[in-house]
Amino acid sequence: MKLSIDIIFEQITWPDAKLISSKTIQLNLSIIRFCRTDNDQELSDEVLYLTDAKKLARLKSEKPLSFICLGLIDETLLDPHWSVIIIPSQIDTGEIFETVQAVFDRYHQWLDHINEIIFNGNTLQTILDASCLYLKNPVALFDDSQGLLMRTSNINLDKLDAIWAHVLEKGYSLKEVDSINLNEKFKNQHQPFFYQSPDTFGNIKRLIAPILVNGQIFGSLAMTELINPLTRSEYANLCLAQQIIERALTVNDEFCKNLETPWYLYHLIKEKYVDPNILSHHLGLKGRTIDEPYSLWCFSPSGKILNSDFSAQAYFNQLSRLFTSAMIFSYESLILVCDYNLESENNKQIQGQLLDFITKSEFKATKSMVFNDLYQINLAYLQCQISNEYADDAAFEIISFNDIYADHILTVLDRHTKLDVLIVPQLRSLNLQDPYTHELLICLKAYIANGKNITAAADSLKIHRHTVVYRLKNILKLTGLNYEELHDDTMFQLFLSCGILLRVTPQ
Repeated sequence: MKLSIDIIFEQITWPDAKLISSKTIQLNLSIIRFCRTDNDQELSDEVLYLTDAKKLARLKSEKPLSFICLGLIDETLLDPHWSVIIIPSQIDTGEIFETVQAVFDRYHQWLDHINEIIFNGNTLQTILDASCLYLKNPVALFDDSQGLLMRTSNINLDKLDAIWAHVLEKGYSLKEVDSINLNEKFKNQHQPFFYQSPDTFGNIKRLIAPILVNGQIFGSLAMTELINPLTRSEYANLCLAQQIIERALTVNDEFCKNLETPWYLYHLIKEKYVDPNILSHHLGLKGRTIDEPYSLWCFSPSGKILNSDFSAQAYFNQLSRLFTSAMIFSYESLILVCDYNLESENNKQIQGQLLDFITKSEFKATKSMVFNDLYQINLAYLQCQISNEYADDAAFEIISFNDIYADHILTVLDRHTKLDVLIVPQLRSLNLQDPYTHELLICLKAYIANGKNITAAADSLKIHRHTVVYRLKNILKLTGLNYEELHDDTMFQLFLSCGILLRVTPQ
């Protein structure tokens, strides 16, 4: 990274120094050198040249060169393409050279430190604080929806202007009257730009730097004149911070491992903190709230699809027609659907369409329980992942965590204990080698799962209720168990026992 002459001018702080520069602020300087030639062909726009007024007056060049001129000079002799720091007082040449060289050294050491913390995997907050070291005003980092991600933490914000107060209270930037024009600037201008609201905040000047990651708008860095005026040096230092944050975001996946995943959902799934105000803001943009009941669907592509040019976005339109009240997004190689229509599971038409979709697209589909808090989406995601382990690669079906709940408990228990010790003794009288025993155990398990409701058990097994009654009588005859007299805890033991025995009985 390189510096601008504006940064140098502010850092040297000679009382009678004056800067004459072009309108464009450029980060083009990497070193200071004595100017020992009158030949502009040998001069570079990446070097800050130290010279005296007499020599500079003789030089003719239309290159965008940069100089420190010692002594008074007729400013009309300076080419308009040049940037010149004029120091009229008598100062030792060696002293000014060493002073400017020290500025370059400080910035180079600072950039080396930043590179180190970026590639050591430090948090984006640490990187933001370090990147804004030379800025006099506090800086906020926003995402592409103007939600506040973080702000510099090393500046006291006891005294706030109206914009900062709004941002810190609400967790997002205020909506602008001319948001269309502001959005155009984000799309068309990568360089930082000055902006003043046309509304009640019009007296506050802002400096906004768009942040791009892989050519896509990630968000912005922004500041106001809260502490100091937004000078040319402040602009140049924000340009450096902009470059640093963009580079950090290509290495640090804290907020954009996958730009197709909204960062707040990515954070929640990774069990990271998201400010409630910011989360409410983003959900509000989608007409949702934090405490709205939902279930999570997970669609995972087969290996065959992944080996091709897989694009999750290509399936979004199809799923949006099936899930009309849902947030659909990709996460790693998966498609996740946060579904707020809790009746979809019981809607046979939707179920048929879903089965048709996963069959044609060769996806596996899993579904979590219903949750009432979006902060628990990481648990819903884990339920989908667990359910995915029970899905048969060759069968296109929907696996609900509710359906494999008990089986998963037994799988976890099996890692730590011998499952035989958990079987209710009365069930050991069943002939486990008889295939009919498998049907009896399935019937008993369904009966218990449906609250000892024979009709509901029959519906879940897709058999006649008389068949359920007949099988339950057979179990009573073989085991002596009277279901009506058993306590709930014993019924639960029976339920688990059925699950254990079903693992070893022939079908």
